[in-house]
Amino acid sequence: MFLVKLIFRDSVCFLGAGLQNLGLHMELFEPPEYKRFDNATMMPQLEKIYSLKWSSTPGRSIGYTFCSMIMPNGQPDPACTRNTLQRQLDRLDKMGMKIISAFECEFMVFEGVDTSKPKGNGQMQFASLDLLDKDIDFFLDLMDVLRESGLPVELLNNEYEPGQYEITTQPTYGMEAADSVFLLRYGVRAFSKRRGNEATFMARPTYPPSGNGFHLNHSLWTRDGQDVFFDASDPEKLSSFARHWLAGLLHHAPAICALVSPTVNCYQRLHTLLSPSEVSWSKADRHSIIRVRTSQTGAYLENRVPSSACNPYLALAATIAAGLDGVERKLACPPQRHCRGATKPSFLPKTMAEGLVELEKDTVLKEAIGAKVVEYFISIKRAYEVKHFENSTASDMSRAEVIAQERKYYMPFI
Repeated sequence: MFLVKLIFRDSVCFLGAGLQNLGLHMELFEPPEYKRFDNATMMPQLEKIYSLKWSSTPGRSIGYTFCSMIMPNGQPDPACTRNTLQRQLDRLDKMGMKIISAFECEFMVFEGVDTSKPKGNGQMQFASLDLLDKDIDFFLDLMDVLRESGLPVELLNNEYEPGQYEITTQPTYGMEAADSVFLLRYGVRAFSKRRGNEATFMARPTYPPSGNGFHLNHSLWTRDGQDVFFDASDPEKLSSFARHWLAGLLHHAPAICALVSPTVNCYQRLHTLLSPSEVSWSKADRHSIIRVRTSQTGAYLENRVPSSACNPYLALAATIAAGLDGVERKLACPPQRHCRGATKPSFLPKTMAEGLVELEKDTVLKEAIGAKVVEYFISIKRAYEVKHFENSTASDMSRAEVIAQERKYYMPFI
C-alpha cells in the first residue's frame, strides 16, 4: 500500500511512497519477489483524493490519495495490507454483507521536543476541564484540520494518563474506516509537530502509564440494511451468526494479537489494569478482549486488543477472517465472563516472540489472510525488532529502562 502526496499548483507531483519490505530503521528485507528490484506500477485511487489541511498554506493546496502497486507479472503486490483487507471485504460482499467499523484512537502528546514532559503539566487528567482548557485551542484546531481534510472524526477527549487523549471516528463502511485511521494517525503527528509538540501512537511510550489502544468497534449489515449481529428475541440480543463470529475471534485471538500488537512495546500495554489480557468476552469487563455492546435495536462488538501502533488494514482483515472462520465452522461461543475468577480463560501472548509463534501456528488464519503477508510480517519482526531488543536489553534492567529503550527505537516513526 502506498500513500502519495499531490501538490496542486499548475501541475500534479508525486512526492512519496511507503515501502512494505523495509524495517523501521530502513533494514532491507529481501523476499524473492523483490530481489531483482524490477519496476512496478503504482495505480492511484483517484476516485478519492483528500486534502492535507495540516500541510497546506493559503498559496499551496496539498492533497493525497492511495495507490495500489502492481507487480511486473501484472498481479497486485502480495504484501500490500490494503489489498489484504480488500480480499476480506470481497468475501463479505459475496455473502451479501458489508462491515461497518469505528476506531477509538488513543495517543499521547508531549510539550516541545522534550518527550519526557507530557501535555497537561504531567497530571492525571481524565475529565479535568481545567487541564483540557489549558490546551483547548490546540485540540480544537487539530479537530478542525482533520475534519476539513475529510476524515470522519467524531469526538476528542482527554484520557486517564498525563498527556493522553483519544479521538473516536464515526462508523464507516469497509475500506474507508481503515484509510481514515491511517491518515488520522499521520495527521495528528504532523499537525502536532508543526505546533512545536510531539505526538506518538506508541502503545506505551512512558512508565508507569497503562498505554494507548485502538479499540475496534464493528458490526455487519446486509445490503437491505439489516443488522446481522442483532436478534431481538435473544436474551442477550445476539444472533446465532454473531455468536459464531465471536467464537471465531476468540479462537484466533492469540494469533491476531501478533498482527494488532505489531511492536515489542505493544506488549508493555497488555495485561495491565485497563487493558485486555483474557481470551473471553463480556458486556462490561475490560480484561476481556471482546466487549459485546447491545441495545433494543442493534448490536456491535468492541475488540480491545489492537494497540495504537497497529496497522488498521491488518486489524480489520484479521477480524473478518477470524469471524468468518467461526461462522463457516459454526464454532460454539463460550458463555459470557461475568466476573473475575468465575472461569479459567486462556490468556493473550505476553511478548512479541510468543505472539509470532501463535500466528505461525494458526494455519487457518494465515491462509485466510494471505500466506505471503503473514510470512513477511513474521520474518521482518523476528529479524529486526525481536533480535534488536534481545541484544539491547538485559534481564536486570527495570521496566522503565526497557520502555526508554523502546521509545528511542519506535517513537520517531509511530
